[in-house]
Amino acid sequence: MVAVMLVATSIAAVYIALIALHVQAIHGDPPGADRHRPRLATWLATREERRRGRAERDAAQRLMSGSLDQASYRAAMAAMAAQDAAEHPVEIPNT
Repeated sequence: MVAVMLVATSIAAVYIALIALHVQAIHGDPPGADRHRPRLATWLATREERRRGRAERDAAQRLMSGSLDQASYRAAMAAMAAQDAAEHPVEIPNT
């Protein structure tokens, strides 16, 4: 019984830590903090990036198959870049 309680407590602690890391990943951290974040927390926070990656991959595949012309591909990539720039502006540190 004690062993089961210890395992349950350990699982709960890991779960709480992952939730805390997920919240930090969503709210953002200072530059360079990603290298110290576990991959699972980063994976949980990057659902939108994976969706964008799929959209870019699909557009590239359509371009290569001929179902999308170059102008439409460029327009789609420009729209994705503009949306990404609005959501994740580049921060230049003061020197």
